[in-house]
Amino acid sequence: MNRRDVFINEEITTPVVIMAGGEGTRLHPITKVLPKPLVPIGDIPIAERIINKFVNFGCEKFYLTINYKKNLIKAYFNDIKKNYEIEYVEEEKPLGTAGSLYLLKDKIKETFFLNNCDILINENYYKMLKYHKENNNKITVIASRENYIVPYGVIKVDEKSVIKEIIEKPKYDFLVNTGMYILEPETLYDIPENEFYHIIDLVKVNINKGEKVGVYPISQESWLDMGQIEEMENMFKGLGIT
Repeated sequence: MNRRDVFINEEITTPVVIMAGGEGTRLHPITKVLPKPLVPIGDIPIAERIINKFVNFGCEKFYLTINYKKNLIKAYFNDIKKNYEIEYVEEEKPLGTAGSLYLLKDKIKETFFLNNCDILINENYYKMLKYHKENNNKITVIASRENYIVPYGVIKVDEKSVIKEIIEKPKYDFLVNTGMYILEPETLYDIPENEFYHIIDLVKVNINKGEKVGVYPISQESWLDMGQIEEMENMFKGLGIT
């Protein structure tokens, strides 16, 4: 069954930007040899797995921002057979998680996805985009629902350090940034030229301007992260790779 059979009413043609220029220092020593986008998850590099997820929903245009070991990344993707187009955005120096987006301000003229190159989201991308459009968001942050149980009794005190109550093993719920976003093209003009700049800075700028910045929550199980060695192992488990 091909992708058009599966997603006949849920196809998107949205461009996708994958931030693939970082050194991946948290994955040393692996990234001393391979750039993070080419770190294999099973027999497929993480960046290719990310692209395949979007291709399943109809996406055909991808931008890869590259810097560290960029020639290896280009060589790999230029060599494989693919049914999508990749355009490389080459940083002359590290520009953070959003600085290189400035180079796309005259190329992307429509809503687009932005994805870190170390995360996989197992959700319906069509529904994400539909939510973004229906809510007229300037930026939508894809966030994972996380919960944390403190394994101790938590003590609350007043200003005189007198105990007011003790809460045994409280549970806290959070929405955690996954590293995937949907943005409107005009946000690219908020990014300074040739400066180190993070995507969270862009989010804050738009909030301060009064623009609508929304969140699309997903389940904890839908978010697979390989930013660190131990997280890579969890990604393997999540994909059923042994």
